Amino acid sequence: MKIVMIETGGWGGLAHYAWNLCRALATEGADVHLLTAVRYELAELDGGFRVDACLSAASFPRVAARVLGRIAALAPDVVHVQSLLSTRFDAALWPLARRRARLVATAHNVRPHEHGRWEEWTLWRTLRAADTVVVHTREAADITSRRLGPGHRVELIHHGDYAFFRNGRAVDRSAARRALELPERGQLLLAFGAIRPYKGLLDLIGALPAVQRRHPEAHLVVVGPLLVGSRDEYEQAIARAHVGDAVTFRPVYVPHAEVATYFAAADVAVFNYRDVTDSGALRVAASLGTPIVATSVGAFREFLADGATGRLVSPGDARALAATLGDVLADVAGAARMADAARALSASAWSWTDSARATLSLYDALARSSSPRLVDTRRGTHA
Repeated sequence: MKIVMIETGGWGGLAHYAWNLCRALATEGADVHLLTAVRYELAELDGGFRVDACLSAASFPRVAARVLGRIAALAPDVVHVQSLLSTRFDAALWPLARRRARLVATAHNVRPHEHGRWEEWTLWRTLRAADTVVVHTREAADITSRRLGPGHRVELIHHGDYAFFRNGRAVDRSAARRALELPERGQLLLAFGAIRPYKGLLDLIGALPAVQRRHPEAHLVVVGPLLVGSRDEYEQAIARAHVGDAVTFRPVYVPHAEVATYFAAADVAVFNYRDVTDSGALRVAASLGTPIVATSVGAFREFLADGATGRLVSPGDARALAATLGDVLADVAGAARMADAARALSASAWSWTDSARATLSLYDALARSSSPRLVDTRRGTHA
């Protein structure tokens, strides 16, 4: 079966997800062609599939025409869309692609955080154009089924793990801190990923003094591209909390080769999100064996068991957050047990092989069906 996978950014979580899925699909025997950005972050990795880094920063009509031309030339059985070219205009593109092949779209986030109504309309218009929408969590399946309405198929296929970041290398904590020029003494709290308001980073900074009352050497590392907001507002929050010496603020993108080093350096990975349906960064922490403290929102409640694979706190409760972080830092052995359990969970329940096989079953069903949206499968969820 020939698959054209569309991942438009070429960097970050969606690029990492698409690479792992393409590799797993290719291992299962699919002929996979990935269309991605000209500047493709993972270009040096060999995943066993073909990479066509053809998407540039040209005007939308030109790039859309290029995508449709590639699809026409490759004549795939299925086109699988992982991300949009334009949050304003893709509603016009994907119905055209569906004329050439079965169309599958993965909804990685069914609750856009900062986009306006036009962008949200584009997302759902794109999803409605697909023969099937793939989601990763039960909550996302419920939301998507309600939004799309009757006659639209929603398929629940789990997200894979992110052990590929280790690349067979074990990184010592002290060595990781030295490599990243982070404090070698004390306990490091890591907030990793794109910096956006819904992640509650300002509240996390405000909670740091309470953590330090129990653990004076606690140090917070915030690292990731600053996508929404300004550096000044975070620096002001650090100044208000009087924690300038206890925060490393790095609003930069972390190349994939350095990701595992940050998690190896940390005592705890913190996800103080106000609301989310899923998080690739949290899955990275689980896959790499870093203890997790997260809010009990979205899919975090589906795959983390409080006290077993991580600690969960109520969103918006700074006091509970500080207390829980203090407890985890105080119980090194308990934190290690939770991290080991989360890593075992990611290696078993989040198998890329299982995800690829479920995805191929979906592709096969669509290829055989004359009315693909209405085909029933055990994994499918229908409005």
